[in-house]
Amino acid sequence: MIIEHSGIEVDRCTRCFGLFFDRLEADDLRKFEGAESIDIGDEFAGSQYDRIRAIDCPRCEIPMREVANDDGHVITFESCPDCSGIWFDAGEFRDYLEEEIVEQFRDVLAHLE
Repeated sequence: MIIEHSGIEVDRCTRCFGLFFDRLEADDLRKFEGAESIDIGDEFAGSQYDRIRAIDCPRCEIPMREVANDDGHVITFESCPDCSGIWFDAGEFRDYLEEEIVEQFRDVLAHLE
């Protein structure tokens, strides 16, 4: 399902409420107040999806790779090696919006390019 906030369209799974962002959309959306409202999933249910390792990119339909960084906060998400899209399980986008971990996401993403 496509949802829109501040003119930016994001894909949200109707089953697990995970969010898929095309390249740089998560960073762009972060600038707008209320962006956390698109992440409607239960973070505890979303954490159960962290155990699933084989996730295909919703856009390219190729396997995404798990990216993790442990620099005070554990950050785990999936990234597409082809289109650079990002998949956040339910609750992870709200974590991304927290100021203290945004720089960690940027560092990890910079190393993927």
